[in-house]
Amino acid sequence: MAKTPQTPLSRAARLLDLVPYLNTHQGIGLEALSKEFNVTQTQLVADLTTLWMCGLPGYTPLELMDLSFDSGFVTIHNAETLSQPRALTDEEIISLLLGLDLIIDSLPEDREDLKTQALDLIQKLSQRGSVSSALRAVQSVPGTLRATIQNAVKGRTGLKMIYHSSYSDTVSERRVLPLELYENDGSEYLRAVCHSAHAIRNFRIDRIKTASDDSLTDFEKILIDEAPVAQTTYMIKTHSRNRTIMERFSIAKEEFKEELLTTSYSMEWIRRSVMSCSGDAELISPPQTRTDIARMAQSLLNRYLEQ
Repeated sequence: MAKTPQTPLSRAARLLDLVPYLNTHQGIGLEALSKEFNVTQTQLVADLTTLWMCGLPGYTPLELMDLSFDSGFVTIHNAETLSQPRALTDEEIISLLLGLDLIIDSLPEDREDLKTQALDLIQKLSQRGSVSSALRAVQSVPGTLRATIQNAVKGRTGLKMIYHSSYSDTVSERRVLPLELYENDGSEYLRAVCHSAHAIRNFRIDRIKTASDDSLTDFEKILIDEAPVAQTTYMIKTHSRNRTIMERFSIAKEEFKEELLTTSYSMEWIRRSVMSCSGDAELISPPQTRTDIARMAQSLLNRYLEQ
């Protein structure tokens, strides 16, 4: 393990941390102590020698701390005034409060004892600093939901979940057999065998509304359609806001032109993407999808006229 770079500030902090640690770990070996503080034994001996010359004003043997480490094991006496750990900074308290809040959110419902302990720690930390105990860490995915998914992946058991599809803007129930969790472009996904699609699908975790255990456990009973999903070729014409169109349709700058032929796996995504451009982009082909978009746009206009 790489040793922590030494600075005057870090060494001063370590010296203050050493005293209360040694008070509660009398007789600890030099090797174990150096590993605990992530320093070399040479640096640790230098720190102990410095502490050996510290104490209360007067600086006689009666006021100085009494350390013994010649035998390779460290003991400390006459250091009661520094027996408590140094005060936590507000930043450190905030980190601990947020961490405890995430832990509470992920605890199973039957572990009220652990929840009570964590809440007690939050109150104690809040009282030690100027940070409110009401501080909360808001997760994009609830801890209980994540735990359910992780347990299903680990145990290779089925899941019944309510999922919001951004492509079709629909909410539906899915029965899946989880395969793995992975991250892509800053979002977390569940790769699973979808029972209704008879195919492997990727579900974004933050779009899963609910998840519960399902009796579906036998992978081999699901006939997976391994045929590749057909791509749809379409052409768009850009009228304005070129950069927005390039980002919306994932077009590289060097490939961009006023009329562009490209592909997509979802016709619904094409319709919604063109609609969201508000006239900045026009779908040229396929004709049927162009007609669908025109009908959807007219329907929206009619609703405004009715009001």
